[in-house]
Amino acid sequence: MRAKPCFSLKAALGMSLVELMVAALIGLIGSVVIFQVFAVFEGQKRTTTSGGDAQTNGALALFTVERDLRMAGYGINNLDFLGCTIRGWDEQTGGGTAFTLTLVPVVIKPSGAAAPTDPPADPLADPDSDMIAVTYGTGELLPNPASITQNMPSPSSDFKVNNRYGFKEGDLVIAAEPGKDCTLAQVSTLPGTPGQTDNVIHNSGNYTDPNSGAQVATRYNKPAGLGVSYGTNGKLFNLGALPSSNVYSVRSGQLMLQQRLSAASTAATPIYDGIVKMRAQYGKDTSVPADGIVDVFDDVTPVNAAGWAQVLVMRIAIVARSSQYEKGEVAPPAITLWEASAAAPVTAGETWALTADERHYRYKVFQTVVPIRNMIWKP
Repeated sequence: MRAKPCFSLKAALGMSLVELMVAALIGLIGSVVIFQVFAVFEGQKRTTTSGGDAQTNGALALFTVERDLRMAGYGINNLDFLGCTIRGWDEQTGGGTAFTLTLVPVVIKPSGAAAPTDPPADPLADPDSDMIAVTYGTGELLPNPASITQNMPSPSSDFKVNNRYGFKEGDLVIAAEPGKDCTLAQVSTLPGTPGQTDNVIHNSGNYTDPNSGAQVATRYNKPAGLGVSYGTNGKLFNLGALPSSNVYSVRSGQLMLQQRLSAASTAATPIYDGIVKMRAQYGKDTSVPADGIVDVFDDVTPVNAAGWAQVLVMRIAIVARSSQYEKGEVAPPAITLWEASAAAPVTAGETWALTADERHYRYKVFQTVVPIRNMIWKP
């Protein structure tokens, strides 16, 4: 007797075309679901990542500007000379180049404004953002400026002062006298010989670095002087070896920094991405007599000592934007930097109207008020 086969012919025929098509369809549906979930997740990840980057960049940008503002006016906090034009000379640019600065702790150049002339306008900067220039010294002491005790026969003559305490070779100094331009110079020698212990020499050539003992070329001393001779009404401010005069601006979605007393003083460099707007205001005590309380915020730069005496704080707002372009509009039609107020402190509101395209990005406003402490502690 023949044995019965253990499998059927029907089972040996395999899967039908219909079954294969159904299996392929199920696989395609599964793939579509997987890719849709992945796309949604990836979009959320990009939104979160770009938002986190904007949050970080905005916080760091605000911290950097705020740190400089807290130092504003260090070493120059004397109202008698604020606003004078500083004549300077830089040996490291093109064989020697003259430049000018303004002796003030901080200056706001409002968006679209022609004045003040320092800092100069940047044609590449965002026309709807402010520029902020901050100046301060880095000396180890904060004394009153030294008094000049003898008339200078010529602009290149030594400074004779009543007190050299805190001065070091290589320090930058600013000479000032009412009714005259100020001048920037660099200490080249502090002689200790009898009869010269009150001399501050600012010759071109070399000075001895007080830390390393090495010979270093002076940078800010013009051989013939800067054209101004000072008398016994003059003062000599010591800014230390590494003073700062920094200009902050916004250009092409970046916060820019120009260091005007550094080796790269001719160019602004980007320091943070994703910064699209910056606005600033002075906080002033306009009460008569002054009561030490800010009652007005505005962006009008003072033009005399009385005006600078009113400045107590700076208010700054920085807007950071995420790099992710969203499909739908995710931002409001306008962003408020600070609200208007008719009560003290009186201020006009600051808003930024967004275009339809700009509303596809996410924004974060960072705002703070910084005391200009070196002006509050003025002599």
